[in-house]
Amino acid sequence: MQLICDSCGRKWAMKRENWRCSCGEPLRWDSLMPFDPSAIEVSNWSLWRYKGMLKLPENAVPSSLGEGMTPLIPTPEKKSWFKLEFLNPTGSFKDRGASVLVTGMKAWEISEVAEDSSGNAGVALSAYAKAAGIRCLIFVPKDASEGKISAMKKFGAEIIFCSNRQEAAERVMDAVSSGIYYASHTWHPLYLQGTKTVAYELAEQMDWELDSNWSVFIPVGNGDLLLGIYLGFCELVASKIIKSQPKLVGVQALACAPIYAAIYNLTLPMSKTIAEGVAVVKPPRIKQIIAAIRETKGDVVAVSESAILNAVDEMAGLGLWVEPTGVTTWAAWKQLGKPPKSILLLTGAGWKTLAPSLSVERVEGN
Repeated sequence: MQLICDSCGRKWAMKRENWRCSCGEPLRWDSLMPFDPSAIEVSNWSLWRYKGMLKLPENAVPSSLGEGMTPLIPTPEKKSWFKLEFLNPTGSFKDRGASVLVTGMKAWEISEVAEDSSGNAGVALSAYAKAAGIRCLIFVPKDASEGKISAMKKFGAEIIFCSNRQEAAERVMDAVSSGIYYASHTWHPLYLQGTKTVAYELAEQMDWELDSNWSVFIPVGNGDLLLGIYLGFCELVASKIIKSQPKLVGVQALACAPIYAAIYNLTLPMSKTIAEGVAVVKPPRIKQIIAAIRETKGDVVAVSESAILNAVDEMAGLGLWVEPTGVTTWAAWKQLGKPPKSILLLTGAGWKTLAPSLSVERVEGN
C-alpha cells in the first residue's frame, strides 16, 4: 500500500482506479523511494534519467518528449538562481507530470482521458496523449489564453469551454462518471512522480549541496508542483543525499490567494487574475500544501496584479519570456527583498499568453 488518505487514514495500492480515496479526498504518497545517485542514467538528458527512483505501474515504458533537465541560471545579483521550467517541450513544468501520467495510462491500456485545465496542464496532456495515441478531452475556462487553446487544438484535443475554472473542475466529473479516465494534474498521484523530479534536478545541479539555508519559490494553484518538489526533497533527505529540506515558498496572486489566506487566517475576496495558472479558488490538496510549507519552515507570498505585470516586463528585460503565472516567483522574491540562496521557478512560456489582438508587422524583401 503506497498511498494514504490524510482524511480517513485508509491506504491504497497504486492502481488505475485509485486516483483518489473512496471518501472523496486526495491521496498522497505514504512510502518514499530510496534515491541512489549511482542509478541515475547519466546519458539520458530528460527526467527519465531518474527512472529507477520513480514509482510506476508494472511494465511501464516511458512516454517522453524530452522533458526535464531544464537549465539553472544565476539571477543578476549572482546570489540566487532561475530554474527555466518554461523550456520544457510544450512550454511548462506540466510536461513532467504529463509524461509520467501518460506512461502509467499506457501501461494500464487506457485509450480515452479527460482533464480540466486553465491551459498549461491541458496543453501538456494533449501533446503527450497525442503522441501516445490516446483520445483527449479538455474542459477549459472560456477566458483561458488563446495561445494555450490553440496549442491544445493543434495537439488534437477536444475542447469543452466552461464559464470559469471551477465549472471546468465540476463538469469534467460528468465525463469521468461516463467512463472516461480522469487524467488529472490536480488529483492523480502519478503526476507528483513527474513533478518531484524538479527536486532531484535541483539537488544534482547544485552538486547535492541544497539544505534548509535555501529557499525554493514556487507558483501555487492546485499545488502539484510544490507537492511534487516536497516529495522529492523528502526522498533525498531520507536517503541522506541532502542534509535537510530547503524552505518551500509558495507564491499566489493576491487576487486569488486561498492558501495565503488560510495560512495567515485572512478573509480575502477571490477574483480574476492575469496569473491564470494559479487562479484556483478551492485547491483540493490545500491541507497537504500547508503542511508541506510549514514542515519546511517556508512561507506563502501573495503578489499584486501590478507586480505581476511589472515582473513580465522585467523578465523580458533579462531576455526571458515568461508568462504571468511563471513570473510571480520573481515578483515575490523582490517583495521579500531578494533574499540570497533562493531558487525561482519560472514555470510557463510567454508565447502561450499572446493576446489574439497582437500582431507582428511583416516586412517584405531584405
